Amino acid sequence: RWLSTQTTAYSLIAMAKFANLVGGKGVKATVTVNGSSKNVSTPKTLVTRELVIKKGANTIELKNNEANTLFVTIVNQGILQVGEEKAIQRNLVAKIGFKGRNGSQLDVTQLAQGTDFVAEVTLTNTTNKEIKDIALTEIFPSGWEIVNTRFTDFGEFADNKVTYTDIRDDRTSFYFDMKKNESKTFRVLMNASYLGRYYLPGVQAEAMYDNEYMVRTKGQWVEVVQ
Repeated sequence: RWLSTQTTAYSLIAMAKFANLVGGKGVKATVTVNGSSKNVSTPKTLVTRELVIKKGANTIELKNNEANTLFVTIVNQGILQVGEEKAIQRNLVAKIGFKGRNGSQLDVTQLAQGTDFVAEVTLTNTTNKEIKDIALTEIFPSGWEIVNTRFTDFGEFADNKVTYTDIRDDRTSFYFDMKKNESKTFRVLMNASYLGRYYLPGVQAEAMYDNEYMVRTKGQWVEVVQ
């Protein structure tokens, strides 16, 4: 079951108080990975170990050397190759587009160096419920630069209607609420600054405290040319 940060924190507090009340015998176990064994021993009630695995099939054996009950969790995680990320859509829809300074649609597959343009994301709540505390993050290629209109004169440009904006070197994050069936459009001013071929990741938006709302799009390769 998905847990919010608050739920996780309160669960850990409860578990810590319970462990302090009942005590424990610690952990004494043997972990064998692909025939290589290591002893795990600690007076504490929780221990983690990184398992060195190989490509293909692996075998893991665990032996409890104490007279208590151990609860074991094996976590396997990784990062997909560039361009193979998985698109996700749960009750949110995101449409991404790019426009020139005159408002015309722009193909960013290949941009001339020095081009100013606008990255535009339209996010739609497809449900009949109001959503609180949404986080929308856009990560940009290192060959593009974000034009921060707070400190530069880029001409007239309406501010995004959000609760909070976080602008970094390579990304922007917007935090806001949405009404039922509402659509909101967010715009970021960009400049194609450095020659080369780069990967543009997809955008991601999610309700920070409700796992029922999330969208993530696929990325694409882009190029800055002379």
